[in-house]
Amino acid sequence: MILDLPKTNERRKSPRHDVNLAVDIVQENGNILTVNTRNISSKGLQIVCDSWVANALEPRGIQSHNVSHLRFKIVAELSISDKTQKLYANCRIMSVHRLSQDEFILCISFIGYENGSKSVLDKYMKKHVNTNIIHKGVVSEFQ
Repeated sequence: MILDLPKTNERRKSPRHDVNLAVDIVQENGNILTVNTRNISSKGLQIVCDSWVANALEPRGIQSHNVSHLRFKIVAELSISDKTQKLYANCRIMSVHRLSQDEFILCISFIGYENGSKSVLDKYMKKHVNTNIIHKGVVSEFQ
């Protein structure tokens, strides 16, 4: 029997890995905002932040103004084998989702890397190949 599956409007080209990492957002003015990730992929990550961080990123209102022009760097420590290595990535916000009055999800795209960080991210992603993957809204485990 062939099942007719519903079509989705999935735009992601790489799977996301459910992971909670502390990430520093370094703004152009030098301010550092520490947030936590929801998930990460080889193309970007999602972070969860409160309204204080959202207002620091876009004082005019993160939901009422275009945010795709916002650029910043992120710094994160990624565990690879028995050591940690730093990821330095230039980023931009792709979209914003409001979870509650004081909680937002920011979808962030990597647009460049510093200090050879692309290889650090690649190693980290290979390590997580067999862990929880979020893709098309479904969480599954690959063994």
